[in-house]
Amino acid sequence: MAKHQAGSLVICILIFMVSLPVTRATSNDTLSNDGPSLEDTLAFIKDTWEACSTMHSGLQRMMAKDGSLWHMDRMAKVEVVILPPSALKVVTRLNELRKLSGIFALQSPTERIQEFDLNALSPNVNPEREGENIFGVRLRCARGACVTEWQASLAIPGTPMHELKTGKVAITSLEDLVYEDRTPKEKPGEKKGEVYIPVCDTASLESLSKAFHHAIVKAGGKKSLF
Repeated sequence: MAKHQAGSLVICILIFMVSLPVTRATSNDTLSNDGPSLEDTLAFIKDTWEACSTMHSGLQRMMAKDGSLWHMDRMAKVEVVILPPSALKVVTRLNELRKLSGIFALQSPTERIQEFDLNALSPNVNPEREGENIFGVRLRCARGACVTEWQASLAIPGTPMHELKTGKVAITSLEDLVYEDRTPKEKPGEKKGEVYIPVCDTASLESLSKAFHHAIVKAGGKKSLF
């Protein structure tokens, strides 16, 4: 009887020893799949845009919806502010110089402030490429309008707005621009259902898309029901 019990004990110990590494490996795999913390992911998102600095696409030949040919030269500078625990404020200075069919040009320099909480977004992040060197990431709300947006037009001091808007005066530095009449937050923000942010290149576009997806899931964001 005693020998039988001892044998059973040995068998139990052997089973435990064999299963222990498997259990430990499964636990480690779960931890590795969980990925970086929300705090680290938000820091990565902020650092990636800081590394982008001022983005300049150069003239891109594109086709308008009506079939006409036009060129666009986009300059953008993005600043990201982390609002713990899971919100972001994105400040984008943007100018798009559009030359339509080589006849006339238009440009509209603006500063846009967008604030949103990641837990209200859908993890379906859309990386977008409009031209050879024009990239952006688009995020959508999972539950209605969750992005508050303020916007203000920019100007060059002492330059007539007509000359600026028609592209007669080309903008070479976004830092030289000042608010035309008011700062963005001097008027109520508009609630919107998505946010679009320029990105500097394909590598940053890919990594930011993955980082946003991970951060939104970490923050509790959910896909839209319908």
